[in-house]
Amino acid sequence: MSSHAKKTAKLSLKRLLLANPWGFIIPVMTGIAATLAGVALLGISGWFISAAGLATALGGALAFNYLTPGAIVRGMAILRTAGRYGEQVTAHNHLLGLLRTLRLWVWDQRVAKDVANLHEQSRGDLLQRLVSDLDQIIRWPLVVFLPWIYALLAYAAVAIFAYFILPSLLWPLSIAALFHVFVVPYVCGHFASHAVHVGQILGVHRRSRFVSLFSALITLTIRGHWGDYAQRLGELDERQRRMEIRIQQAVSLGRLLAYGVTIILLASSFYLLGSFDAETSRWTLLDGVQGTWVVGFVLSLLAVNELVLPLVQSFVAQGQSQVGLRRLNQLHQDAKVQPESKTQAIHRMSFKHWRGFHASSGMGNQAIDFCVQTSESIWLRGASGSGKSTLLASIAGDCLSSGDALINNEKCDLYSNQSYQAQLSYLPQSPYIFQQSIGANLRLGNPESTDDELWSVLEAVALAEWARNLPNGLETLLSSQGRNLSGGQRKRLALARLLLRQSPVLLLDEPFDGLDKATIETICHSLQSDYKPDILILVSHVSSRIGDSSRVIEL
Repeated sequence: MSSHAKKTAKLSLKRLLLANPWGFIIPVMTGIAATLAGVALLGISGWFISAAGLATALGGALAFNYLTPGAIVRGMAILRTAGRYGEQVTAHNHLLGLLRTLRLWVWDQRVAKDVANLHEQSRGDLLQRLVSDLDQIIRWPLVVFLPWIYALLAYAAVAIFAYFILPSLLWPLSIAALFHVFVVPYVCGHFASHAVHVGQILGVHRRSRFVSLFSALITLTIRGHWGDYAQRLGELDERQRRMEIRIQQAVSLGRLLAYGVTIILLASSFYLLGSFDAETSRWTLLDGVQGTWVVGFVLSLLAVNELVLPLVQSFVAQGQSQVGLRRLNQLHQDAKVQPESKTQAIHRMSFKHWRGFHASSGMGNQAIDFCVQTSESIWLRGASGSGKSTLLASIAGDCLSSGDALINNEKCDLYSNQSYQAQLSYLPQSPYIFQQSIGANLRLGNPESTDDELWSVLEAVALAEWARNLPNGLETLLSSQGRNLSGGQRKRLALARLLLRQSPVLLLDEPFDGLDKATIETICHSLQSDYKPDILILVSHVSSRIGDSSRVIEL
């Protein structure tokens, strides 16, 4: 399997658990140490207190060794506390790594996504859902996996202790472990798994409903539909409340069953450890069984009971994680490697019955025939809504198209053809500016550019004076999506980035929108001299020197 196929493989809890096994081993080991120390702390404390009391009652208090067991108890307490803190620190570090893995996986799905349908993964409600799903999934190791390991190991430690007290105690311990670790969580999960899944889906649906409410509140009020919408919101609330009640009932039932198993285990242990004398009406321990060890054993069982109680709620986290995984895997698509023909330097582009259109709506330009070759420029004009931008995007290979495209007189599939797209530069109406410095944004066009080349290209788009007046010049950090820039500055900065590529074909969509005449003249001069492309295709509603010297195609 190729590395790209591995990146885009479907997610599973097993895969996530093994994504960074060494990072997971440390919190597991520290958690195990803290768990065993907690069980030992109660067991040894119970033995120590009862033994000290017995020594006092028998008059041997002066000869009793208080220091060694006291030090052991103190050591177990320190180990338990340190282990819990260590587990939390290392586990959260592992969770951050797991979150990074999930974020990269989501990004890989976006990269593998068909470009024409990429908008489906960019909606606000989907992004909110992704955040919720990721939050549920990263809790799985802590809430489901680790408590299960701790409970098993705690039972194993107590079983060893029980074997030295009375081997027959292993039978009720084994049965109790089976019920505590497997049967009770399974029964609760079976009882409430449907409610967990439905509750998760309803939660996402309710959030999207409430978010859309604020944007549509005025419309709903004016048109008189507010009552119906509020009623639907109330129904959603009621359904989720019923699901939550059912989940809590399952958790309560599980806790009750867990306590019942513990009580039965204690009763069985006392039955095996002693005998009842009918003549004296007394219950006494069997010969060879020490009362101090029995006290320690009982307290150890109570410690184990506290460790198995979280397993009752593990089915909730398990169900939530499974829902999150299922919804994340809806983003998955198998990696498809499409063969691409190597495109040489473009000197002629011919389009026959060519139409660009968007996958979601099917809207685009009317079919058109035209040809352009080296040293030519074309100005695409037309009324608003005639499909100029869609046509330009289809020529750039960024949206779907129909008809035939001949590049250098050879038929070529343009859509998402990286070899073809490497030969051109495309400026959309809303270019993206990254949260980096001005220089870093520009060098995305050519990483080898020198500072002098950056200043030259900024001169070409009339941004050099503005950049020089900034305190940090080319090192000035821009905000996300260039929010601290005006629309014209964003577009010119993106254009400067494209000019650094020196591509033979340049496609510009409304490059002069919002610019004054002097700035437009500067850009036109640059595009006709130092940064002149071999082929230029322009979409603009603003008249310019470039447009006036270009062949006009009306849509």
